Amino acid sequence: KENTMKNKLIFVISITFLFAQAPNVSNVIFAQRTDGSGLVDIYYDLSDTDDDSLSVTLEVSNDAGSTWDFSCTEISGEVGANIQPGTAKQIVWDFGAEHSNIYSNQIIVRITADEANTISGFCVDIDGNEYATVIIGNQVWMSENLKVTKYRDGTAIPTGLSNSEWENTTSGAYAVYDNNETHADTYGYLYNWYAVDDSRNIAPDGWHVPTDDEWTTLTDYLGGTSVAGGKMKETGTSHWNSPNTGATNESGFTAFPGGYRSSSNGYYDVGSYGYFWSSSESNSIDAWLRLLYYDHSGVFRNSSSKEYGFSVRCVRD
Repeated sequence: KENTMKNKLIFVISITFLFAQAPNVSNVIFAQRTDGSGLVDIYYDLSDTDDDSLSVTLEVSNDAGSTWDFSCTEISGEVGANIQPGTAKQIVWDFGAEHSNIYSNQIIVRITADEANTISGFCVDIDGNEYATVIIGNQVWMSENLKVTKYRDGTAIPTGLSNSEWENTTSGAYAVYDNNETHADTYGYLYNWYAVDDSRNIAPDGWHVPTDDEWTTLTDYLGGTSVAGGKMKETGTSHWNSPNTGATNESGFTAFPGGYRSSSNGYYDVGSYGYFWSSSESNSIDAWLRLLYYDHSGVFRNSSSKEYGFSVRCVRD
């Protein structure tokens, strides 16, 4: 099928993947709009023998299927977590906004679906901790905070530092909120940025700490910074302080308010705020993070001193 859009010629092939067991994706149709908007409509049918809520992922190749890393972040519609089985499901891709200068006749799309909004259900760190995972758009995230005590090569990450030691170290370290190990089961550990940046890697094999751009991809997919926090926060007030504004957790991210360890004066804000490191520096002494509030539905992009201890989520490679 040949379509023209903004003077570009794009040859589109739809690929349907059949699973030996449900779920099943079928009847994929990929069509450019002819109104000059640059939008592409992707239709598909989705079935599951148990009628479970499913996770749907759209992937795109720009080289006829040799690789599948062509960006398709400007997508909306029935993609991501919590997609119900049915016919004529629709995804809208703003190809014109995302790839205004791309000319190609090698673009191929594929749609996959997985049970229970997860891929394989878990990822496992070097300590043997299992973390539930969730598909959100074209990313796969942990839906729990990291609580590993070793780098990927088996080297122990230092812990038990006093306030003065924590303030002055430029090496990786972790802490548990209020030095109370019972907090770790829910909130994970708090890591300084030097642990995030260590080449020995704190993420499980096949995973990494998200970059600043990857956080932005997540929040953009969830509707922008003003509403994404509510879609990411665990619902209710078992862990978040009241009123836990806007919390729906419709993304399945299940953000927890783990608080933080300051650079010198101890622990603050458990129950009120969730602080999550990125792997990206903002300058030589600070790095980017994302912050969620108990009384706000937004996500805030801030930078902070690398000595602070924040929660860590990982995203799949």
